[in-house]
Amino acid sequence: MIISNQNFYVIKEAILTSDQGNLTLGEAAKAKVYRVLTNDAGQILLDPIDIEKIPEEQRWLWQNPEALAMVLQGLKEAAEGKGHYLGSFAQYADLEIDD
Repeated sequence: MIISNQNFYVIKEAILTSDQGNLTLGEAAKAKVYRVLTNDAGQILLDPIDIEKIPEEQRWLWQNPEALAMVLQGLKEAAEGKGHYLGSFAQYADLEIDD
């Protein structure tokens, strides 16, 4: 990753996260999609993503807040070890599905 501009400025002196870890950043971050990066010092960098550069077959997810929330919840649960193995689904790999 390349930081394209080093000219950072403060938009808020101090903000608290909610119990869920949410931050409210205000107008500077309104209605944008970000990649979130962190370093060993605990600093967080929000890197805006140009949604038009996301492959079309993946873009729908970023434009559907409900679906994105479900995917993120699933990833969180998986990271917490809350999932369980359902076995192989290889037998369905060649199954033709009618639209």
